[in-house]
Amino acid sequence: MTGTTMKASVVLTRPQGKNEQLAGRLRAAGWQALILPALRICPLLRDGDQLPSPADYDLIVFVSSNAVRFYLDLLDRRPGGHCWPERTLAATVGRSSAQPLYDSGLMPHAHILHPDPGSQSQDSEALWALLQPRLHRLGRVLIVRGVSGREWLGAQCEEAGARVERLALYGREPALWRADQAADLRKALARPESCVFLLTSGESVDAVHANVRRLGLEAAWARCRFVVIHERVAGRLQSVLGASGNVAAPMVKVCSPSDDAIFQAIGQMASPQESS
Repeated sequence: MTGTTMKASVVLTRPQGKNEQLAGRLRAAGWQALILPALRICPLLRDGDQLPSPADYDLIVFVSSNAVRFYLDLLDRRPGGHCWPERTLAATVGRSSAQPLYDSGLMPHAHILHPDPGSQSQDSEALWALLQPRLHRLGRVLIVRGVSGREWLGAQCEEAGARVERLALYGREPALWRADQAADLRKALARPESCVFLLTSGESVDAVHANVRRLGLEAAWARCRFVVIHERVAGRLQSVLGASGNVAAPMVKVCSPSDDAIFQAIGQMASPQESS
């Protein structure tokens, strides 16, 4: 576009409530940010009395920030209110997932374990490396998660001799995008090569694909650029596109799940499309 700079459109697909701050930052930088959550997060427990006490475990692993929020909310509803034992460690697979733990003020920061934000990977494998020196004191472990998820970390703990329990606090349901959301998406996909999608899980890839296929936008979607937070998400995206008949490999950037890293990755993916 002569005399101006045309920024890319960015489609943010994280669950409701997790996109707004990043969207504001993108808009301030000149991008068009569209919030289209791929999944609905649905709580499974509403009674704090049903929540296992943190005092019963040496370590509680939270697989996501949603797992942290749901657990702390239920803990607050237990008789006696918030209580976190001094000996119980809390762990997440990344710094962004740990933020609600830091914000809660329930425990010393030294009791919160997660891979370093600057590390190459923030996932179960990276967390396992942190846990290995502490295995001698981790007799009982609780993994707080959604209905489905990877079993790898729990299996590693069990093989090391820990007694592991799993607690599902929420489910994920594919979101069905409304007519107004579909209209906004059609506008963004008018120039698919200048559209960047943020995808943060294999389930979200499947849910986004189902929506774009229902709307007849699958061919345009395949020509977009993608930012993902793990190689597994990139693999799922390639598998879905390949099964749809798209032989060309998608343009994908893998980054850590923090807003700073995502913002930078979006900029790197979008900048080749800018013109002046």
